Amino acid sequence: MLSGSIPRSLSRLTNLTTLDLSGNLLTGLIPPEFGDSLKLQGLYLGKNQLSGTIPERLGRLSSLVKLNFTSNKNLSGPVPTPQASKGKAQSS
Repeated sequence: MLSGSIPRSLSRLTNLTTLDLSGNLLTGLIPPEFGDSLKLQGLYLGKNQLSGTIPERLGRLSSLVKLNFTSNKNLSGPVPTPQASKGKAQSS
C-alpha cells in the first residue's frame, strides 16, 4: 500500500494514459498539475484518504473517459467536465 501525498511529479509523465492509485492510504490534495496530463484517459483515486477541493484544472483533460474519486475522506467541489468533449467523462 502507498501512503502519503500524491507526488506532483507524476503529472510530468507525458505519455501517461491511465493512473490507478485506488485502494491505498494516500492523503492530502489531488495535485492540480494532473490537469496538464493531456493524454490521461483514466484517473482512479478512489478508496484513499484524499481531501480538499477537486482541481478545476482536471477539466483540461479532453481525453479523460474514466474518473473515480469514490470513498475518500473529504473531497469537495464539482467534478470537472473536460472542455473539448463535454459529456464524455464518467465519474464512478
